Amino acid sequence: MMLSAINDSTTYFCTDILGLEVTPCTRFGASFFGASIPLTCNAIEHHFYLFFEDGVLNHFGEILLGESPLCEADLDDLCKEVANQIIGHAKVSLETEYPKNHYQLGTPEFLGQIPSPPPVHLEEFLLYELQGHTFLIGKRTAS
Repeated sequence: MMLSAINDSTTYFCTDILGLEVTPCTRFGASFFGASIPLTCNAIEHHFYLFFEDGVLNHFGEILLGESPLCEADLDDLCKEVANQIIGHAKVSLETEYPKNHYQLGTPEFLGQIPSPPPVHLEEFLLYELQGHTFLIGKRTAS
């Protein structure tokens, strides 16, 4: 349920908002910049991790900020903003589809540069390719 909403939101953000073609893939990039953001559903906190190769963020930065390549401060802001956009859109979709559930979006956190594969145990994840660069979005439920 949640991962399907995340997939739809990712496609919406990349294709409908940014005009970029995103496709599923099976390979990890060399290294990533990451952000995490919690989404609570009926008092159960799910942490979403978004890991982007710098090439993906530079494509986003060109479109959204008119800049590329991005400095570390811009990578920080952009990672958090993309997390807000994708997971926030998924939250709204889930609220519409499951109106009896209560959802609450937390504040995104920049995780800095992350090695590949990411050292976070993800219960499930989606892996995408965007113009030869990869990014992944995964979920871990808080214990």
